Amino acid sequence: MNESRRRRASWLVLMSILLLPLLSGCEMPPAGGKAPTSSTTSSGEAEKTRKMEEKAAEIQRKEEEIRNMQGTEQEKIDAVNALEKERQELIRMQESGSGS
Repeated sequence: MNESRRRRASWLVLMSILLLPLLSGCEMPPAGGKAPTSSTTSSGEAEKTRKMEEKAAEIQRKEEEIRNMQGTEQEKIDAVNALEKERQELIRMQESGSGS
């Protein structure tokens, strides 16, 4: 009878150790290092999103400036080309953000 109780107790302890992280909703950190917490991951993603939104707003502002721009045709072409480079940079930011 003692042997049976000891096995049950060992089994219960083992299951508790294995299931406790699942029941608490936490992830176990990987062995040998620290995993980023969800708050640091979320804040990092929020920062990326904020930068992309700022970049998009800046592009829209520059588009309006170009529409109202006074200058030579070459100056306008140069401004549009610079704006296109910024758009491509924003697209790369968005792709790298959604790919991770």
